[in-house]
Amino acid sequence: MNGITVNEALELLKGHGVILKAGRNGLSNIIETVSVLEVELYQQWLQGGELYLTALSAFQKKDQVYQLIRDLKDAGSAALAVHPGNKQEVFLDDHAYALAEELNFPILILPKSIPYSSVLTTVMEAILDKQKIMLERSQELNRYLTNMLLAGGGFKGIAESLREVVKKPVVIADGTGHIVAEVQHPHYDPLIFRKEVEAVLQEYAGRDFPDKRIIDEGKLNIKFSRVSAFDGREEIIVVSVFMGTTSYGYVVLPEPQETEECHLEMLLTHTGTAVALEISKNLAVKKVEEQLNLEFIDDLLSRNYSSEEAIIRRAEQRGLDLEGKYVVLIVEIDNYEEIYLKYLQENYWIVQLVKDRLHNAVDFAVKRFSKKSVTIPKGERVIVLQNIPNDVKQSEVKTLLYGLAQEIQKEVEEELENIPVSIGIGSLCSKITDFPLSFHHAEQALEIGWRIKGGSGIFDYQELGIYSLLLTFGNEKLKDSCRKKLQKLIEYDANHNSELLKTMETYLDCGENINKTAETLFIHPNTVKYRLERIKKIMEKDPFKNGEEKLSYYFSIKALKVL
Repeated sequence: MNGITVNEALELLKGHGVILKAGRNGLSNIIETVSVLEVELYQQWLQGGELYLTALSAFQKKDQVYQLIRDLKDAGSAALAVHPGNKQEVFLDDHAYALAEELNFPILILPKSIPYSSVLTTVMEAILDKQKIMLERSQELNRYLTNMLLAGGGFKGIAESLREVVKKPVVIADGTGHIVAEVQHPHYDPLIFRKEVEAVLQEYAGRDFPDKRIIDEGKLNIKFSRVSAFDGREEIIVVSVFMGTTSYGYVVLPEPQETEECHLEMLLTHTGTAVALEISKNLAVKKVEEQLNLEFIDDLLSRNYSSEEAIIRRAEQRGLDLEGKYVVLIVEIDNYEEIYLKYLQENYWIVQLVKDRLHNAVDFAVKRFSKKSVTIPKGERVIVLQNIPNDVKQSEVKTLLYGLAQEIQKEVEEELENIPVSIGIGSLCSKITDFPLSFHHAEQALEIGWRIKGGSGIFDYQELGIYSLLLTFGNEKLKDSCRKKLQKLIEYDANHNSELLKTMETYLDCGENINKTAETLFIHPNTVKYRLERIKKIMEKDPFKNGEEKLSYYFSIKALKVL
């Protein structure tokens, strides 16, 4: 607030005989400047925040005065001070006062003895004095927060500094709503306040994908809002810190009733700026760490190291403990190319935002399972080195990994709505040199999963069976050979919209059990028998007659799915 209230101005002018005639409920309006209005066509000069001085000499009709009051209210002007001029009384009637009262727009009446210059001088001096005090406070607070940041106080230091001033508990959260600093106050129950904060953050830390129409990239935006506390007795202030439309963080605290609104706004603006600086610093450090980790992971997975001892030493230098059992997982955005092409021209930074949010979601889910686990963003993927705790039995690993993959998908869905991901699960690593093979298996699981099911799933290498073997054979000659072997069935299905090839595959999958096949395909056993006879007739032979023949056809069906 760069001004004084109408009430403060009225107190200063009472000694000169100025009185309030209407609009008492608007006394909290802020006067930022004082101006004179003595023209009939005034609309183009209305800015908001003005105390207008007028004798209404430019207005010949009462209706013009009524419209003036409405226009000033709509423009956000603070108040109207009317002088009688050369007349004995001001050019206002009861209807004008009633209108101002209805609109909560203050009308002050100036005595004939006071010139405009006295009002201008008195009010503007008060405004300048207040601005000077605010500037001094702002500079003092800015120096304090800057020194604290330079000294490495971090989010905790920012929260403690704000608490010292407002005498309230303070919580700081990152852009996803996860609390990074919390300081309590003896007058507030910490459990109740934390529940209130968590409810607020859940609402405010929206995870919707930003609308490209409202992007203001690179600009720091600090927004203030208020919500009612659980008990309804006070309000909670939420300071939202954005870089463009990217949420950087939140500051949450009960509203300090004893702090002036102007001082509070300045205080929270500086606090929000300090939070943005701290987050920017942390993000810069995080990017460097991610790049170093990525270089290490690339060398690890490509076996680009001289010895096992050397790569273990590099892992230790990066602060990574890779001893024990691990499994490599790959989390990959299914429609990444679509997102990339959609935003490449106008707002490429959104593509990076998607990657960042993907990594945040995966890291959050993974670290809940094991703090030793490592997540590394790489393009549209996140590579996970998932630690398997020592107390997990071999028979429980598969269930644990599938549960983790489901948690990752759930977290990503909350963080990035309508952006599906697929997850490939590799084989178990018992030593650091096993990581490349586990990574290769995770990639194979993803590739086969995409070819068979079309993505958006969880694919475990251990469950690929014959598909993993077929993928290693992949070549065009083998594909042509398999297609030729099944050509008659393929053409028949295409021409008759039938499912004979699928029936044949399911029949072999079910160990040639007709009832199981019928149950799997949701058809009657007699239908299965009929289809099997059709298959024999079309192929002009019995493909189920001997073991070698069955294996040959079974292999061909599976191969066509992945080659």
